[in-house]
Amino acid sequence: MTLLFIYGTLLPGLRLQAEMQGARFVDTAQVPGRLVDVGRFPGLLAGAGAVTGEVYEVDDAHLAQLDGVEGMVRGDREASQYWREAVTVLSGSLQGQSVQTYVYNRPVDGYTPIAHGDYRRYIREVGRES
Repeated sequence: MTLLFIYGTLLPGLRLQAEMQGARFVDTAQVPGRLVDVGRFPGLLAGAGAVTGEVYEVDDAHLAQLDGVEGMVRGDREASQYWREAVTVLSGSLQGQSVQTYVYNRPVDGYTPIAHGDYRRYIREVGRES
């Protein structure tokens, strides 16, 4: 089983929530990094700040399915839209633990920063569906 931090359209109530069916919710959390609005979804990038989301436990088959949803090509980072990597949880019951998350793997020039790091809050603020 893998602990996976999600922060965008996979969250409950958002566009791709059905992709998380069968995953077990663990806790809300924040991880280091920053968010950008890359269209109809956010992208997490390394950098100063904190990104808000939720941690789920997923099995290997589910993780492979999510890799496909996120455009991750195993073994080929260059071809991947997102790349799954380990980050350390900053807050919540999992603070200090390593979890996996999807980091945006394309250029972000011209994309809008999401300064507070909370995608749900951001789409409410801009009046957009996920």
